Amino acid sequence: MHNENMTTKKTVCVITCYKHPDYIRAKTIRAALSARKDIEMIVVKNSNRGIWRYFEVLAKVMVTRIKHNPDIYILTFRGYEMLPFVRMATVGKVFIFDEFINLIEWTVYEQKKIKAGGIADRILRIGYRFWLKSADAILTDTMSHAEYSSKLMNIPISKYVPLIVSTDENTFKAVKAPQSKDTFKVFYYGSMLPLHGVDVVIDAMHLLKNKDIHLTLIGGDDHTKETINSAINAGAKIDYKKWVNFEELPKYMQESDVCLAGPFGGTFQAQFVITGKAYQFLQMKRPIIIGENKESHIFADKKNALVVKQADVKALTDAINWAYDNRGALSSIGEAGYKLYQDKLSNKALAVELDELLSRF
Repeated sequence: MHNENMTTKKTVCVITCYKHPDYIRAKTIRAALSARKDIEMIVVKNSNRGIWRYFEVLAKVMVTRIKHNPDIYILTFRGYEMLPFVRMATVGKVFIFDEFINLIEWTVYEQKKIKAGGIADRILRIGYRFWLKSADAILTDTMSHAEYSSKLMNIPISKYVPLIVSTDENTFKAVKAPQSKDTFKVFYYGSMLPLHGVDVVIDAMHLLKNKDIHLTLIGGDDHTKETINSAINAGAKIDYKKWVNFEELPKYMQESDVCLAGPFGGTFQAQFVITGKAYQFLQMKRPIIIGENKESHIFADKKNALVVKQADVKALTDAINWAYDNRGALSSIGEAGYKLYQDKLSNKALAVELDELLSRF
């Protein structure tokens, strides 16, 4: 008997091949897809963290195609190395590539690993553009990144789909503001890439050394530690931890009066991003200080965030000082930031964007 209410489920294979196979970008995409009743999701990801992960994932993709024959394949960040091989293994099917950050942008202009305009740059551009064009859709984190990649690669903007990063809402949950206390606590963590601008943060704390303002800073390498130790010896009030468990981060956020979301580095890439930590802080109702760029227009200074110029120590110092002098305003700023997150940046908002994407195919 025919049932008109029955709908055919689409099978979507989500592929991740990265040293962090449960990186937040992959997790939020999987979570949004798993919530859909019209989607049967198959997750392919690496268990090996070394070079063998590439062979492992490719083998799993080929087995999945034979066994389940998915309708749509999504290769999540960071999939640059796997792009040609996964595309060949999925030929004839809808293929979505989560570029997230353009490879040429990162390699040539941000990290400067390859000389712009050189032979290696030209070869990489030609090859990368070929495989990008083979995708049915290209995902980025922001509209400005989509526009930049479209222009850089000479690929129509219509092929690009900005997909917000969002965050793990089970780990990062809204909390009440910390109780009033004398010491003003600032929190910052990250991998300390150039775009993050950790030097700006450390220099700002040096300028604030005569106030009862303490920074907890987590992450970085030995160079970061040396820089921080020098600042501490010069009087900066910084509590440094090289690493903590991911699950412990919410505790540090909850205990802080203001959280530094950045980016503060003023680098090329820093002009296009909303940092992953910004989503976490907003979801937890923490007031944030964010770096001004092409995406910061969604924030209103001193209303749902504190917005500062990047690569500007004085601007960051002034913002922390303002937060210190106006503690009574921070709770409402955190609440407004949380509302912004729920309306535009949440897992729910991500699901809507994914709905629009998948409705194309």
